[in-house]
Amino acid sequence: MSQRQTASTVVERKTFCGICEAACGVVVSIAGAEVLKIRGDVDHPNSKGFLCPKGAAFGAVRDDPDRVLEPLQRQPDGSFSAVSWEVALDDIGLRLRGVIKRYGMESVGVHLGNPNGWNYGAFMWLLGMAAALKTKHLYTASSVDINNYWVVGELLYGHNLVTPFPDIAHTQFLLVLGANPVVTHGSMMTAGRVKEQMAAIVERGGRVVVIDPRRSETAVQFEWQPMRPDGDPWLLAGMLKTILDEGLADQAALHHQTRGAESLPILLKDVTPARVATETGIAWTEVQKLARDFAASPAASLYGRCGASLGPFSTLTKYLIDVINIATGNLDRRGGMVYGQPMLDTEGFTRLFKVNGYDRWRTRVDGIPEVMGTSPLATLPREIRTPGRGQLRALLIASGNIATTSCASGDVGAALDELDLLISLDPYITETNQRAHYILPPTLWLEREGMPIFSQMHAGVPYAQWAPATVAPRGNARDDWWIIDEICKRIGIVPSASKAAQFLGRFGIRLSPATAVDLFMRIGPAGDWFGLRRGISRKKLFAQTSGVQLNTEPAVGVGRKRVHHPQGLIPLAQPLVQTEMARLVARPAAHDPAFPLQLISMRELRSQNSWLHNVPKLTTGDRRPHLRIHPTDARPLGLVDGQDAVITSHWGEIQAPVAISEEMMPGTVALPQGWGHGGGWRRAVAIGGGRYNDLTSNDATEIDIPSGNAVLNGLRVRVSQACVEMAQAS
Repeated sequence: MSQRQTASTVVERKTFCGICEAACGVVVSIAGAEVLKIRGDVDHPNSKGFLCPKGAAFGAVRDDPDRVLEPLQRQPDGSFSAVSWEVALDDIGLRLRGVIKRYGMESVGVHLGNPNGWNYGAFMWLLGMAAALKTKHLYTASSVDINNYWVVGELLYGHNLVTPFPDIAHTQFLLVLGANPVVTHGSMMTAGRVKEQMAAIVERGGRVVVIDPRRSETAVQFEWQPMRPDGDPWLLAGMLKTILDEGLADQAALHHQTRGAESLPILLKDVTPARVATETGIAWTEVQKLARDFAASPAASLYGRCGASLGPFSTLTKYLIDVINIATGNLDRRGGMVYGQPMLDTEGFTRLFKVNGYDRWRTRVDGIPEVMGTSPLATLPREIRTPGRGQLRALLIASGNIATTSCASGDVGAALDELDLLISLDPYITETNQRAHYILPPTLWLEREGMPIFSQMHAGVPYAQWAPATVAPRGNARDDWWIIDEICKRIGIVPSASKAAQFLGRFGIRLSPATAVDLFMRIGPAGDWFGLRRGISRKKLFAQTSGVQLNTEPAVGVGRKRVHHPQGLIPLAQPLVQTEMARLVARPAAHDPAFPLQLISMRELRSQNSWLHNVPKLTTGDRRPHLRIHPTDARPLGLVDGQDAVITSHWGEIQAPVAISEEMMPGTVALPQGWGHGGGWRRAVAIGGGRYNDLTSNDATEIDIPSGNAVLNGLRVRVSQACVEMAQAS
C-alpha cells in the first residue's frame, strides 16, 4: 500500500460508468483524491456487477499525465500555454462578441461529442446555448451513426426519442442486424449482462441470428448469416415482402396499431427475388425462410444498430426494421419491441423546449433536413467555407474529436483552421483541438455528479440513478456546464431555449442543470411531486447510489399513450420512405473492378471513444488497427499476416497491417475506426495506424440524405501490398 493510501482512509462510492450506453453500475475505491480501483456494482438493477475492461481502466484517463488540467491558450507558434480561467474566459467572450458583431449570432456553432450522452449538465447547456444563439450550427455525434433512429422516431411515432428496443429477457427470436452486442454491450438497448441474456434465449429454446459481413464476436456465439455490406434494406424489403405476400402479417396488430398499411405492398412492388439475392449475397429461399421463422415465433425482436446505420439508405433501413416488428405483431408486446420507461420524461422535456422535430428547416449550403435542431457533421466544412449570412465563423466543441471521427476527417480538420475562433472542452490535446485557440479542461465522469439520461430511454430493467461525484477533480478542471455558462454570461445569454430563463438571466438568476432536471423529474411519471407521493428526487437518488428499480420489466400495452400521432396510431405511409425506396431500386448494383472490395468498420472490446487510446492497460500489444481480410481475397494480392497494406478508396488512401481471417465474408474487409492520432497525447499518437475516416466522403450526395448520417460502411476499396505501392510511387 502506498504512503498516499495509508495517509487516507480507503472509502467506496457508487456511481455508473460513463463510457458506453450500458451505463453499468460501478464501485469506486478511493483514498483521498486517488482512485484505487473501479469494479462492478452487484447491487445495480441493470448490470448486476458486470463491468468491462474499459470501465475498470478509466481511472487511468483521470490520472493520465497527458491530461489537460489548466486552461490552455494557443500561441502564435502553435504551442499552448497555461492561463487562468479568468483570462481564458474573458478573452473568449471578447472574441465571440467580435464575431457576433461582425457576422451575427447565427455564425457561432456548437458541437456535442459522444461523451456528452453521459454528462447531462453539458448536454443540456450545450443545447441551450445553441438555442439561445438561434444558430443552425448545432452539430452532434448523432449524425455519424444514429440520426436515422431520430428521423424514424419522428415519422412513425411522432417524437424523435420514441425508439422501441428488444425485450431480450423474454424474446424467443432475436434477429441482430449489423450489431455486435457482445463487444458493444448494447446500443439503443441497455441490457445488463447482455451476452448472458442472449445466451439465455437459446437456453430457453429460442434463437439468436446475427446478420453481418463479418463473423463478429457476437456471431461466433450464435447463428451467423453473412451478408454483403449495404444489403440491409434489400434483405428487410425481401423479408417484409414475404411476410405480406404469404399472409404472415398480424392483421389485428396492423389494424389496432397503425394506419396506412395498404401502402406497404405498393412500397415493395419493385423488390424482386433476384435483386434481393444479388444485393445481399443471400439466396432468396433463405430470405423467405428467415421471414417465415421470424413471423412464426411467439415473440420476436428485429434489432439493428451501427452496421445498419452507416450505409447510404440507413433511414429506409430503420423504417423497414420497425415495420417488420410492427407487421408481425411484435411491437409493444412482451418479448418483442418495447417502449422505455426513463426516470426523466425525455419526450415531454424535449417537447417543452421544442427540441424534437424533423425537417423544420434545412442547412444553408446543402439543403439537408435538420434533425432535432441539428445539422449533419458532413456539412460543416462547407458551412465554414461558404460566404454569406449564417456562415460558420466560431465553434465550441465539447468532447469531440471530429478531425478523426467525422466523415472526410482530413477535410474537417483543414476547415477548422479557417475559423476565427475555435474553443474546445477536452481532457487531451487531440488532433482536433490542437487547432483550437483555447482548450478548456472539463471534469470527467468520476469527478462530477451524473445520471445516465441517455441510457435510461432503453433500459431493459427500468431504473433511476443519480450519483454525486465520487472523487475531487484533478488540477483546475471545471464542470462543462459551468464553463459553458461562464462563456454565455460573457456574450449576454443564458444557455436555454426558455424565454423565462433569458428574462431571469438579466437579473443574475441562473438555474443549474441539476435544479432544472430535478424540478422536471419530480413532476414526471416517477417523481415524488415534492413529497405528495412516493417517488424519486435527486436527493433520494443521491442516498441510493446503486440506483432504484422502477419496474421489473418494461411495460407493454402502452402504445396508444407512447405514439404521439392522432389516436395513437402509427402512420406507415410515408412519402419520404417511398422516395428512398425508389432511389434504392434505381441505384445500379455496385460493381467497380478498380475497387473490388467493400470496407466496413468494426468495434473492438478495448476501444470506445478515442480517450481510451491513451490508456496503457487498454493499448498493450500491437494495438494498431488491423485490416481483416479473408484468405481468398488476400492470396491473389500476395498479402501475408501482419504485413502492411495500402487501402485506397475514391476519396483517400491509408496504410494498415493485415490480419488474414475467415471471420470475413469474401469480398469484404473490416477495419476499426477512430485511430491515426496526432496532437499531444503521446501513447495514442505513438500507436499510429491508418485513419479510417480519411477514406470517406462528406459530399452531400454521399450521405444518407433524409437523416444526414455519414456513410462509413460498404465503401468501395482496393487493397495492395504497401511495398508495391511505395515502389510504384518512387
